[in-house]
Amino acid sequence: MKRNNRNNRFKLLVVLLVLTLLLCGCWDVKEINLRTPPLLIGLAKGTQDEYRVTLYAPITQKGKTETRIITDKGNSISSVLQQMQTNSDDALDYTQVQFVVIQNNLAENEVEMDKLVRLLMDIEQLPTKSLVAITDEDIEQMLSNIKKVSGTHATSIQDFFNKGQWAPEVSSTRIWELYRSLNSYTKDINIPIVASSKDTILRFEGSAIFKKEKMVGRINPRENLLVNLFHHRNATGEIESIDSAGMIVKNSSLRIKSSMKKDEPLVSCDLQLKVQSIERKEGMTDQQIQAELEKLIEKQFSKIFEQAQKNKSDIFGFGQHFRNQIPYQKLKNWRDEYYPNLKVNFQVHVSHI
Repeated sequence: MKRNNRNNRFKLLVVLLVLTLLLCGCWDVKEINLRTPPLLIGLAKGTQDEYRVTLYAPITQKGKTETRIITDKGNSISSVLQQMQTNSDDALDYTQVQFVVIQNNLAENEVEMDKLVRLLMDIEQLPTKSLVAITDEDIEQMLSNIKKVSGTHATSIQDFFNKGQWAPEVSSTRIWELYRSLNSYTKDINIPIVASSKDTILRFEGSAIFKKEKMVGRINPRENLLVNLFHHRNATGEIESIDSAGMIVKNSSLRIKSSMKKDEPLVSCDLQLKVQSIERKEGMTDQQIQAELEKLIEKQFSKIFEQAQKNKSDIFGFGQHFRNQIPYQKLKNWRDEYYPNLKVNFQVHVSHI
C-alpha cells in the first residue's frame, strides 16, 4: 500500500513538472486584442535636451478600427518608448512598426542623427526593415492631418511607399540601409522627404542627401528618379514632359562601366529609355522629341553630380564600382582622394515604341 502511495505521489510530481514547463512558455503572453501595435513612430527634438516621440496606432474596439495618436517626451528616445509601454492601457508592440518619421530639427543635427540611427538598430523590438522618412512639418500636426484624410485606413501610409511602377520617383530607405551607410566608404544614401496633404495621405517632396550621418543637400522628385535608376530601380510608368511633348516611359535600362587611368577613376553610363508619346506639338517629329529629352536628362544629371561631388557625397554609388580596382586600405579614402577627381561620361539614348 505504501509503495502504491509512493508511486502515485511520484506520478503527480511528474505531471506538475510538465505543467510547469508548459506554463513557462506562455504565462506572460498577451492576447492579440490586448496589444497596441503602432504603425508609425514620429521622432522630434524638443526644447534643450528633450525629445518628443509620437505613435500612430490603429486600435480595434468592438469591431471598429480607430486611429490613436499618442505623444510623450523625455530626456532620451529609448526612455520615452519604455515610458510609453509602462503607461499604456494595453501592451505596446513595437515589432509591428513599419514607418519611422524624423522631424527636420533632429535630422539636420549631425550628432543627434548619428545617435538616432544607432539607437534604431539597437532597439530589439523595432524591425530594421521599417521605412525611414524626414518631414519639415511638426510631427503631431502631420499625423493629425493624415488621420483626417485616411480615416480608419491607417495602413494607407504603408501603401504610399509600395506603388511600384506607378511612382518610380519615390524612393524608400530602411533602417538597416541607413545604418549601413554610416559605415560605408563608397556609398551614401538618400532619405525621402514627406509632408501631409489636404487630399492625399502624404506628399512626396524629394529626398535628403546624407553623407554618413550629415545631411548635405536635397533633391526634388524628378532628380530623385534619376538617382533611383543608379540603385537598380526602373523608370517604367514615369511621365516625362518637355516643351514640345509629353511622354510615358515604357522601359529603361542603365549600363555602367568603370575604369582607372593613372589613379583617376572614370565611369561611362549609358541610359536607354523607351518612350511613348501621349501628346506633342504639331509638326514635332520623334527624332526632335528624343533629342530634346536626351539633352534635358543629361543636364539634370550634370547638375546633381556637380553638387554631390562638391559635397563629397557619392549619392549615385559610383565608389561601389571601384571596390575591386582600389586596394581596400585606400578605398576608405574614396570620398576625399578619388571621388573629387572622378570623371563621368553620362549619355542618354531615347527611342520611341
